[in-house]
Amino acid sequence: MRPSKLFTLAATLLTAAAPTWARATSHRLTGRQGTVANETTKWGAVCQLVIIPVHVTKSVEGNFSMEDYDVNILFALAEREILIEADYELSARYCQPGPGVERKDTLQILAHGATFNKVMWDFPYKPESHSWTRFMTLSGYSTLAVDLVGAGNSTHPHGLLEAQTETYVQTMHHVIQKVRSRELLDRSYAKIALVGFSIGAITSNAIADRFPEDADAIILIGIAWELPYIYPSFLAGLQSAANTIDPDRWGHLESFYQTQSTLAAREVANFGGDYDVGALEADYATRDLDTLGAAVTFTYHLVTAPSYKRPVFLGIGNNDASFCGRKCGSQPYALYDRFPAASDHVVKVYENTGHAILYHNAAPALMKDARDFLEKHLS
Repeated sequence: MRPSKLFTLAATLLTAAAPTWARATSHRLTGRQGTVANETTKWGAVCQLVIIPVHVTKSVEGNFSMEDYDVNILFALAEREILIEADYELSARYCQPGPGVERKDTLQILAHGATFNKVMWDFPYKPESHSWTRFMTLSGYSTLAVDLVGAGNSTHPHGLLEAQTETYVQTMHHVIQKVRSRELLDRSYAKIALVGFSIGAITSNAIADRFPEDADAIILIGIAWELPYIYPSFLAGLQSAANTIDPDRWGHLESFYQTQSTLAAREVANFGGDYDVGALEADYATRDLDTLGAAVTFTYHLVTAPSYKRPVFLGIGNNDASFCGRKCGSQPYALYDRFPAASDHVVKVYENTGHAILYHNAAPALMKDARDFLEKHLS
């Protein structure tokens, strides 16, 4: 099966409209913070592209490089350390409800999955059914969808030593702090909801452990805590070096940046149950990158968050091969053990649905359930 011309063109337009950045010593995009573009969506929301400078501090002794590669790199990554001190810039899309929509004083900060970017939150295929941004802004919520380090239009540093899960944790923490202090946006919000999908949800899990006061509510999408299927499923996605898959688009990146090379591999990685072929094609056309650093480290951040005392929501597809295997059993309900002090636990398992829930026919149910959860706790 080949992706349709429509979505091949869509992917070309997305990458042409927003240039990518190779690794640079400074790790910087433009050298400034703030709004760089404005847009009014078809449904009336007002969106802006924002560049967010962030800094990470080295947290472990030793010099880490590929020239001196040894097992201590693995140990440092497994211990959730930052190996290299650096400055990065994150690309984000900030959307506010349009005129006539009653606004809520809550900002949703959105963290995407591996081989995705911020586009996933405003999916171009049938957005009335699959766009989280559209649904939530029409419901009165503002959203800030962030490209993680090494994804989308954010800085692309070393794909093993830097673009790894602890870097995501630290940089997303900085984003939250910048929002809280009004350093980033033109206003503050009474409440912040942290929403993550897949590795973005794992990042959110780790933030709840490390920085339990960051978010007023957490929404996790597409994760569980049992490990047997995670790496076999990951390998079954047949990721390979992106610079060989599409040299025109990714040829400037080192081979530690990876993605799926075929539509079939993408389907195995993210789909199962009830979904449109058009959604699969759109996902393949707009897919992004994973890194070897993220692949090595993400399971070390599936942790218990004993000090997080606010509400937490988990939504997962019943056919999520990555975290449940053929079918979910008790795996999602480990949420109660992993967030033992949370003020409320909500677990939703969506039948006939694979890993990328927002691209399946269950997407409207997930979005409604998430909105109901937020309205219950943050209104």
